[in-house]
Amino acid sequence: MESVDYLTHEVLRLAGNVRGKRVLELGYANEALSSSFVAQGATPILIEESKQRFVEIKRFQEQSELKFEIRHNELADLAFCPAESIDLAISAISFCGAKDIARVFRQLQRVLKDQGLLVFGILHPLALHFSSDPSVGGNLGYGSKEMIDGSSLNGTFPFPLPEKVTIPTFSETFSLLKRSGFSVDQILELPLAENLAKHPEIMLIKAHK
Repeated sequence: MESVDYLTHEVLRLAGNVRGKRVLELGYANEALSSSFVAQGATPILIEESKQRFVEIKRFQEQSELKFEIRHNELADLAFCPAESIDLAISAISFCGAKDIARVFRQLQRVLKDQGLLVFGILHPLALHFSSDPSVGGNLGYGSKEMIDGSSLNGTFPFPLPEKVTIPTFSETFSLLKRSGFSVDQILELPLAENLAKHPEIMLIKAHK
């Protein structure tokens, strides 16, 4: 199983049954999860910050029979979305590149319905500390606020990362979620592939409003 397929599988598994639901996908990984949501009978909206990836998604959708709404704007810019109109918000990996993750959480708290779900993946807080290559951030201290060039990690991570990424600590992530009105339901600490027995590189979180 390819690594990105493993991540995608776990994200979709945490999302559960989406039939009849309005879904907000924030950021594009190797494939648009919104295509899967359409096939399951959901109504998704995909948001992408990168102009290049936005064009890629548009091109992909032109070749697909599974149509969904696509918007090119910042992840935290959800003014277009009415309050309490979304059942599920999901992001495979893009939150690690968010300029203001606290604002993203606040906006999602506004647009999600009561008990609405948030499922997102970020780089594991210890992901780079087991690396033997300092060029991929292995020399950064835990909790470092330094932004990392995402392209320098693409040889390690088999899916495209945002241009600049940051890796918050466990406490920072959970504190921001709690202050934004979310309760954490489940945490998964994942390696890059299902059959790869090594340290986790991805942390998947399922929370509800």
